[in-house]
Amino acid sequence: MFDFSLVSGFVKDWGYLAVFLGSIVEGEVILLTASAFAAGGYLSIYKIFAIAFTTTVFVDQILFFVGYKTGTDWLIHRFPKLRSAREKVFSLLNKMDIFFIFAFRFIYGIRTISPIIIGAAKINPPRFVGYNILSGFCWAFLGCFIGYVVADVFADGTFDTMPAVIAVSGIIALLGFGIFMAMKIKKAKNSD
Repeated sequence: MFDFSLVSGFVKDWGYLAVFLGSIVEGEVILLTASAFAAGGYLSIYKIFAIAFTTTVFVDQILFFVGYKTGTDWLIHRFPKLRSAREKVFSLLNKMDIFFIFAFRFIYGIRTISPIIIGAAKINPPRFVGYNILSGFCWAFLGCFIGYVVADVFADGTFDTMPAVIAVSGIIALLGFGIFMAMKIKKAKNSD
């Protein structure tokens, strides 16, 4: 069973360092918790966003280049249970590379290994960098926004004007990007 008090205690005691460490691995719970603390005035939502965004992009970039230079055989040899995750990632990458490069950090269980496999697939590095930055921004924004707004609504029962404007703007931008990506993928499939 998940012990939320353990996570909240970790974030309360370690603050921004907890956000940094959580952003290295699949740390959505830490990001949401820290953002909830920001709604209560204990941390800065802007610092949380900056740390989460920078850390997730930087770590995934490093993992991409590790995969690009070394492949994945060493990883599978050391951790045989990752073989099925590798095959799943390669399958998703072959079916919809652009979408997968954008979306991998939102898929629980394969987020940490995905950049290594994307690199091993020899995806063009500048292409990965662009989508990695965009995806990292969306991940950090959504995590901060959801944690902050949910805590804010629970604290005083209202949905403040500024977070609402930011939320609507962010959702419209994400939907616009999603529609753009879907059209681009459809166009690419039709041209084949």
